[in-house]
Amino acid sequence: MIKNYFLVAWRNMLKHRFFAVVNIWGLSIGITFVLMIGAYAWGELQVNRFVKNNDRIFQLKSKWANPETGVEFATLGPLTKALQDNYPSLVEKAYSHDGITSIVSVGDKRYREGMHPGDSTMFDIFNFPVAFGDPRTALAKPNAVVITEKKAKLYFGKTDVVGKLLKIQSFDGRNEDFEITAVIKDLPFNTITNYYKPGNEIFLAPASIRYFGREFGFTSWQSPNIVGYVLLKPGVKPAQLKVPLATLLKTNTSPEIQKTLEVYPVALRDCYISMYNGLAGRMIAIFSFVAVFILIMAIINFVNISIGNSLTRLKEIGVRKAMGGKKKQLVLQFITESVLTVTFSFAVSLLMYVLLRPVFAQVTGKEIIGLASFPAWFALLPVVIILFTGLLAGMYPAFVLSAQPSVTALRGKLKNVEEKLLFRRVLITVQFVTAIVVFVAAIVIDRQVSFFFNTDLGFNKERVITVPVPRDWTASGVAHMKGMRDEFRAMPEIKDASFAYEIPDGWSNGASMLYKPENDSSTAVSTTSILSDERFTSIYDIKMKAGAFFSGSPADSSRIVINEAAVRALGWKNAEEAINKPLRVYNFRQPVYVGGVTHDFHFGTLRDAIRPICFMPVQTFNIYRYISFRLNPGNTSRQIASLQRKWTQIFPDTPFDFKFLDDSLAQLYETETQMQKAAKMATIVALMIVFLGILGIVTLSIARRNKEMGIRKILGASVFNIITLFVKEFSWIIVVSNVVAWPLAWYILHSWLMDYAYRIDIGIWPFLLVGLLLMLLVGSVIAAMTRRLAVTNPVKSLRTE
Repeated sequence: MIKNYFLVAWRNMLKHRFFAVVNIWGLSIGITFVLMIGAYAWGELQVNRFVKNNDRIFQLKSKWANPETGVEFATLGPLTKALQDNYPSLVEKAYSHDGITSIVSVGDKRYREGMHPGDSTMFDIFNFPVAFGDPRTALAKPNAVVITEKKAKLYFGKTDVVGKLLKIQSFDGRNEDFEITAVIKDLPFNTITNYYKPGNEIFLAPASIRYFGREFGFTSWQSPNIVGYVLLKPGVKPAQLKVPLATLLKTNTSPEIQKTLEVYPVALRDCYISMYNGLAGRMIAIFSFVAVFILIMAIINFVNISIGNSLTRLKEIGVRKAMGGKKKQLVLQFITESVLTVTFSFAVSLLMYVLLRPVFAQVTGKEIIGLASFPAWFALLPVVIILFTGLLAGMYPAFVLSAQPSVTALRGKLKNVEEKLLFRRVLITVQFVTAIVVFVAAIVIDRQVSFFFNTDLGFNKERVITVPVPRDWTASGVAHMKGMRDEFRAMPEIKDASFAYEIPDGWSNGASMLYKPENDSSTAVSTTSILSDERFTSIYDIKMKAGAFFSGSPADSSRIVINEAAVRALGWKNAEEAINKPLRVYNFRQPVYVGGVTHDFHFGTLRDAIRPICFMPVQTFNIYRYISFRLNPGNTSRQIASLQRKWTQIFPDTPFDFKFLDDSLAQLYETETQMQKAAKMATIVALMIVFLGILGIVTLSIARRNKEMGIRKILGASVFNIITLFVKEFSWIIVVSNVVAWPLAWYILHSWLMDYAYRIDIGIWPFLLVGLLLMLLVGSVIAAMTRRLAVTNPVKSLRTE
């Protein structure tokens, strides 16, 4: 009997090939999109899960009243170690590390690499798989270094490199040998080594902290940039750390820090999802929400076409019942047909997943796992989707049509047809509403992203490249750097050059607290500090509002330059009033004077309002990281090649790792760019499903109304009249869909845009454009499908049985 059900189902699919293809193709698109989003979400949720005890390892995160004071994923230098020392009943192990960039030399090759100088307890906390070496002693030697297999292959062409030497440059220009004591296997994406891109894969012993002059970071309670992890003892809850953390902060930090800092533990397994205000979690939720609605649209298509197609089988049902067929048999027959169609759809979607996986990975910027990498329980997903969708689409014909009296069915008529038609129209309306919301969202997201890249930032980012420079953080090193800068400025390809600790790429080193001398430090204003030479405003074309920028003379040591936002925050009425006024910098002995005020410019992203900024001369701290070049108009490739040759002469031991400032700024909006691409893809998928749905329903309607159209033509109906008749059926559906979708789309997008300090106005035209385009799409499909019927000889239509 079961075999017969499948045989009849197969024959019915062959008989109605067009509807079978439309159903299979539409469902396949929806299921494929869901699989892609599911793979993306699964990959995001698995970050850090490979680490043993990821539920007992907690990262100490910081929440500052002013985000410029410190980064979220780091905390005060001594706090991690103090927590272990003072509360051994709670903390089993602790590990803290710094994050730096320096030059690694292997023979005559130079590499700029990210590194982790830190405690020797790294392998006690994290069970990183070791390919070569002994993890118990790997970080015991003073100049020990642990690298990944990827770095070993890059440096030596092989992975077994224990005992080999790397020369690593310090921040005062020295180059010393570091011995490779262990090689760990390449790690999946995680937040331990990948909190910045491209990630750090070099781990240094504790003695390296002194080598790089970073002792202050680990010993000072005013240092906010050390990453800390604690392994809690079994049974200890993270809430039990609340009082110890508060006590340590109260005992060791200033009142200002206590008022502005909250330290809280986050489980390693949850670190990624919660980073940057839960950005990854929000992206998973948004993509999953869209995927579910895309699948609902595909299922609606399937249900609509299945219901419509089943109405043409009333006579078949009547014959079956007249010949003794039972209702149970009819129910199983219709459900079998639906399940078989969904099974074919799922098989096609698996093939599409394999083919389209690289494309989707490019859209999301994430690796999308292959089918073989899914967990074992994934095998249940096809069964769930097939049964759920098959039952949903087959329930109406199975239970409603099979319940019709034999005589009624043999006549090919059905009671309450209008009620069933209304149900189908409601389903179509839901589908259109989803498509409209997705389409409008794609337009608004695209406009907002374009706004990010085309808005005047208050400085000129065109034809600017930035390059990390070798560090000699001494007074003589700064003097030497000025000489090298001027050599570059003399090149005909270079319009100007400047070196600084920061560049306007959205990443700040920290904050400086400024307050007026007549006030106390509790009134201090937190400002983003930029350490630069005197050419900085010239190369970036930052305009002065009042006063002047640094002159490059020793007198600069007592001057600072602030922006208009800082002027307002400090209580002056205008920029001119601030000139030559004294200010105190928290933890500085001598007062400084405001030498100039710049116009406001966007140092960070357009997500946030412009914050107070202060410039300090680079010789105040004798530290710098980048040199920036503005190229003259001309052939960019040739200019860079010439600049690289000059670089090799001046800095022979340093790689020329240049970046266009445009590219650096684009990275700040990586999430929005991914969302833009995903929204466009979702729109294409939604429109394809809508198109297939209209195609199937109109074709079915034409087949059922063939005789009616013949009669209308005999009575004088023109081709235009017949096309208009079908168009009218969908016109009110489109109108209702827009009435429902517009306020829904506006609310969703308005809520999303409120996260940005600088944003576009949604306006009315995206809604009008989408409504018009959808009307044209529907009208074109209907006109193309019905024109053939409209020009058919009416006698032929009337003869059709």
